[in-house]
Amino acid sequence: MNKRFFGKAIALLLVLTMCFGFGCAKKDDARKIAGYTLEPSEGTYAYVIHTPHATWHLAAADIEMMGEEVFFDGLERILENQEADFTDAIAALDGYLDEVPVIDIYTDFSGRTEQAKLGAFGAYCRWNVPCIEIYQPDMAFAELLHEYAHYLTHCCMPYGIDGNFWSEAIAEYVSKFICKNRMFCSAYSEDGRTALAARGFANQDGDPDIRKMYCAAAAAIRDGSMIGQTVSVVSQAPAVMTERMLEHPTLTMLSYYEAGCFFDWLAERYGKALVFEHMTIGQGDFKDVFGEDFETLFFAWAEDNRTFCEENGLKLN
Repeated sequence: MNKRFFGKAIALLLVLTMCFGFGCAKKDDARKIAGYTLEPSEGTYAYVIHTPHATWHLAAADIEMMGEEVFFDGLERILENQEADFTDAIAALDGYLDEVPVIDIYTDFSGRTEQAKLGAFGAYCRWNVPCIEIYQPDMAFAELLHEYAHYLTHCCMPYGIDGNFWSEAIAEYVSKFICKNRMFCSAYSEDGRTALAARGFANQDGDPDIRKMYCAAAAAIRDGSMIGQTVSVVSQAPAVMTERMLEHPTLTMLSYYEAGCFFDWLAERYGKALVFEHMTIGQGDFKDVFGEDFETLFFAWAEDNRTFCEENGLKLN
């Protein structure tokens, strides 16, 4: 399941949603979207689009709700970057995947958008089907690669993965720390990119640097800026941040930002192989696997993360 902070957390992601409006990309051909054929369908889904890694099922009600121009312009921006992002995700897990079948992606904006906003997620990967459902069109830019990472790790990877922390942390690691996430970057307007650069969250090419954004958000949480605020944690439920959560962190109560950063740190420090082979362990098993208990390792990561933010001049709030 995916997530967003409420309240002050929006600022931590630097107008993440402010710049997510669907753009004005032009279609070269009425029957093509980003070079892919728009095939008429029947029933609930008006059209189907086949790409090398995904089959999109476009709900007639969603197209009617948004209007054809807005719907297809937004979809085109996603499709222009989707294949490169999905290819990056597969490459990030090279050597750890079995066969990767084409994934079905369904739009379900008109039926689930309001409910999704209340739950602070915009897309969902159903592992047992498998398929990805998108509930909020503006969040598809940021959420789709995370959900595709869920698909790869739960449906195409032979390693066992526990729910909550390990499931969400590796999805964040793949989509936010390893991949370029072009879909995410394409969501930002020129003004949004300028705002990111001013806060240190742009790379050398001037593109949004999602790794830096996540590290800064995690550092701000560790600094206590979210105490008393509602945060989405990896147990997939909103939680009010408390001082105790800062002083005594637990695997299931980490924010998505902390989880992704911590997973990345573990993989860098101990190697992907060791981490990937132990994605079923509980908090009490960390010392047996990594030689140190969970809290010791977590606070070591937090200190390294703070240093990274300072060295890169990242503004936390």
